[in-house]
Amino acid sequence: FGSSQTERPALRPAPHRAQRQAAMGTLDAGGADEPTGLGATNALGHIATAGWQAFRTNLGNSTASLPTGTPERKIGGFLFPAIPYGTPTTIIGIAFPVTTEGPSVPTKAVEEAEVLAVFLLAGLIWVLPWICANSRFCCRCWRRYLSRRLGCYFCVGLLANLTLISFVIAAVPDVSANMVFFAFVHFIEVVSDKLQEVLMLCGLVLGVFMLYSFRTKIVALLGFDSQFVKADLRDCLTCFSMQRMSAIEVSILKATDLPSGFSTRSLFLRVILGVNEPLHSRPRDGCTTSMIVRERMQLNYDPEDGTQKLSIAIKQQEMVGQAVAQLAPAAGALVGGVAGLMTPLGANGGAALGGVAGIGTANSLGPEVARLDISSAKINRLREEAKRQQRGMANTIMSTAPLVPWREENFTKVDLVPQGSIWLRIHDLEGA
Repeated sequence: FGSSQTERPALRPAPHRAQRQAAMGTLDAGGADEPTGLGATNALGHIATAGWQAFRTNLGNSTASLPTGTPERKIGGFLFPAIPYGTPTTIIGIAFPVTTEGPSVPTKAVEEAEVLAVFLLAGLIWVLPWICANSRFCCRCWRRYLSRRLGCYFCVGLLANLTLISFVIAAVPDVSANMVFFAFVHFIEVVSDKLQEVLMLCGLVLGVFMLYSFRTKIVALLGFDSQFVKADLRDCLTCFSMQRMSAIEVSILKATDLPSGFSTRSLFLRVILGVNEPLHSRPRDGCTTSMIVRERMQLNYDPEDGTQKLSIAIKQQEMVGQAVAQLAPAAGALVGGVAGLMTPLGANGGAALGGVAGIGTANSLGPEVARLDISSAKINRLREEAKRQQRGMANTIMSTAPLVPWREENFTKVDLVPQGSIWLRIHDLEGA
């Protein structure tokens, strides 16, 4: 092989040709003393080995695949030294920030305030036509111009708002449109999650407001014609002092021209004034369209409270009214509880509604024949008129005799509702 190698014409030099020539020389030197077949086999083996080494050495970038260790690197402000190949190492966990530091709290707050301000300005631009239409400072020609071109105005306003919001978001470095969008989505999510609680609270507040607004009608529906709670804001502010109160006496002579009934009846008076408990006169039997009263009732009165009113109701006495009035609430609660078992309200809800209905029924017993409501101003005028009549006379709270005789000229005739008249007199009590 050596001679044939020498006589072969020169070819283009190939990589690692010196290695292949050295392998050929070795084959020529070793094959002289061996048999011809064995020498040929060894020569082919050496040629194949040399070719594989040359192929593997020239495959790709052999220098990059060789292990060289870890070069020096800088990560997150930390400088890590180079580690040569083969150097024993130990893994140690080091915590270092992988993100940049955010802005300070005041800076972020200022930027968010700027974005919020531009959104408020955009909303102001949208509602500007409504403001101009309801403002007397806007000229008529401008309002007419806006009313005719609202579509164009809203298109121009939309473009102006988008441009303004885009410029502001681009100007602030720490607030992006993506952050604004997800903040709005988060707000909608929170509102949706809390919607049930918010609606329940709103319903509770609305219910309390409705109860307060229609308290008079509700109390009247339940049959109560007097003040349910014997106190008000004026009492709380004055620490429930009675210094502002004075005693007055309501004297009633008679009532005439009352609505007639089918037969004679028993009538009585019910007098209500402010925080006083309702007062009742003795029943008069055998009445048709008139009744003689001749009774006096003493009440507490606040001359400075303009919300008070004096109510005098002429009612018909029922034969079993008192017994039914006592049993009606309990009977209503019992019937309501039994009926509530067959409804979603349950026994407790049905009993509560039945008790309320029973109270209304008990308070509505005794049909009202006629009624008189006198305002605080009218009461004060009747007091002044009584003072002029009783000049030189004296009447104290312990007096049992009338200050003036029971004659019509000493009393004031007042019309009743729906019909009839009543003679009464209101005067102050000395020493009260």
